[in-house]
Amino acid sequence: MLEQKDIEQAKNLFKEWDLNKVWHSAAPEFIEHSKKKAKNSLNLAIYLRDKLEQTKELDDNDTVTIWIVTLGYYSMFFEVEYLLSLDGRKLPEGTKDTHKTIYLAFLYYYVIKGSELEQKKHKEMTTSRMSKVLALLKTLQDETLELQRVKKSVKDLKTQREERHALTYKMSRTAEISEAKRSIEKASEFRQLVEECILSRRR
Repeated sequence: MLEQKDIEQAKNLFKEWDLNKVWHSAAPEFIEHSKKKAKNSLNLAIYLRDKLEQTKELDDNDTVTIWIVTLGYYSMFFEVEYLLSLDGRKLPEGTKDTHKTIYLAFLYYYVIKGSELEQKKHKEMTTSRMSKVLALLKTLQDETLELQRVKKSVKDLKTQREERHALTYKMSRTAEISEAKRSIEKASEFRQLVEECILSRRR
């Protein structure tokens, strides 16, 4: 569910950015680099998944599933960076909390702007194609950040035991691989939807 606080934060932040021309312009090299990173991150996640399923090479690696989930998320992050750059928007150097900012930028420019969400408070998630893409991004971003947080909190494992992303320590290998595969499915769907959006705008 899209949170009202995110809608308001996105509107307030990027109306100010647009007014004060905070966005940097994206050079062709940056656009191409973002596009390549999005593709390569997803391809590497798929490669690692295939290694896990088809060989024993990574059987003793306890962190590979975390990296697959993380790579799935980063493919989304770079895809949004690429989409924004096609519209001439590049985050300024030194932007704080780039992941949250990228999420809010996607929310504002591709879901809120020009919709009923821009004019009034709206508590329910819209059903547009881009709102579905946004939901995929938010889900995998939350999962990735939670995995990283749990990984850093080994000493607090007892209190984290009930959390889903304690899978790093408690799930069977089969369950970990299943979780990693789901992240790839989300990232692949996200990429397909964004690429379709990009192609439709070029016609």
